[in-house]
Amino acid sequence: MKRFKFIKNIAWVGVFLLAACSDFLKEKSQDEVIVTTVSDFSQLLLGSGYVDIAYDALYYFDDDLELDPSSYWGDEENSFATQYYGHYTWQPDMWGGESYAVDAYTMSYKKLAGVNATLDGIDDAIGDPEERDQVKAEAYALRGYYYFMLVNIFCEPYNYNKNAEGVPLKLAADLLENGIARSTVDDVYQQIVKDLKASIELFEKYPKRRGSYRINISTAQVLLSRVFLYMEKWQEAVDAATEAIKTGEGLTDYTKIQMYSEFEMASYKHSEVEWLYNAWIEIPYGYIPSEDLMSTFTGDDRRLDLWFPWGTCSKKTIMEWGAPVNTIRISEAYLNRAEAYVQLKKQTEALEDLNMLCRHRIEGFEDLAIADGVALLEEIRQERRRELCFDELRWFDLRRYGMPSISHKYKVTENEPWVIYTLEEKDPLYTIPIPESAIGNNVLLKQNPSAYAPARKGVIE
Repeated sequence: MKRFKFIKNIAWVGVFLLAACSDFLKEKSQDEVIVTTVSDFSQLLLGSGYVDIAYDALYYFDDDLELDPSSYWGDEENSFATQYYGHYTWQPDMWGGESYAVDAYTMSYKKLAGVNATLDGIDDAIGDPEERDQVKAEAYALRGYYYFMLVNIFCEPYNYNKNAEGVPLKLAADLLENGIARSTVDDVYQQIVKDLKASIELFEKYPKRRGSYRINISTAQVLLSRVFLYMEKWQEAVDAATEAIKTGEGLTDYTKIQMYSEFEMASYKHSEVEWLYNAWIEIPYGYIPSEDLMSTFTGDDRRLDLWFPWGTCSKKTIMEWGAPVNTIRISEAYLNRAEAYVQLKKQTEALEDLNMLCRHRIEGFEDLAIADGVALLEEIRQERRRELCFDELRWFDLRRYGMPSISHKYKVTENEPWVIYTLEEKDPLYTIPIPESAIGNNVLLKQNPSAYAPARKGVIE
């Protein structure tokens, strides 16, 4: 039987495993026991494999966020503007200096270490076979999720260059002293699909579970539909989304919720939430939803008063948002399937999915009738932007849409002029540089060319 040391304080249960896999953490507990049971591994996965930090850097890259003009006071420096300057203006050295954004690369591999340790030992653990399969299913889905995030942050888009440098595929918790090279983007995606399918196959053997901040079968199916959508495997995306909708609990009907009521979408009390992995948004005071995003909502859209309590763009308090961030929801399955249907020239089916979602979001909604496929695709993508705003996907979607040019307004004090920073179409910084600390921990890890681009300079508005 494989034996692993198990730290009693479950919040740090994976520390010794992480230290064995990398130089990320040096601390070691003096109070250790042996991991031998399925229950032990379940707690190991919960403590060191599950998400507990949002990929907050993503919020600063796309076009859904902007600096709030009302957060400036004369010559007083807006510290939040400076702390996220590198990410917000797409600087090649964004991970250095005073950046407060989470190191998404290092954090992901820390979590992968806990996931891999669980998968390495769970088969030999003592316990109920159903519980063993549940833990394995969760671990496979988590590994697929983390690699999806990594390959879409630090690598070129799949539909742009699937043979580009991906990220290192580490599939076991053992130490590799000489480092590990980057696989291709395609190789990483193939592993993601393999892991998610393995997860679903295990989940299918037993009744569905929902809640307790753990992944379930519907979550894995939504994730698989997302991955196939990004790979432009349209029929596979339809099939996976359809299965998610079948196993899901249905959409939440916003039109039946009291106007301006206290609303917490990041909660399992709403039928469409299948996985809740972080109940708050990691965006500081001083940033607000962009005017461009907010202009896409109609006045009868209940997301305006439920997700954004002030209802309009003129008065925003970012920490009061009720938007369902950091969740996997069945609404995404409808959007994934609708977009794939359009690509398969099945406009009728695509419209059915789009209208179904909108009827659950907009008061007095009248079904759309869009005959043109191009126009329908654009409408679905606009709905996707609204529905999934601040849920870590907008930046990834912009990449697969062709990497369009976007701009951000920036300044440090109220009395300075606004300076415009622009990310050009197909800009190299659509592929984010790998943090230098990660390069130092892996001698075979190649840096992205974007790290060597000239510093970005703004233009006065």
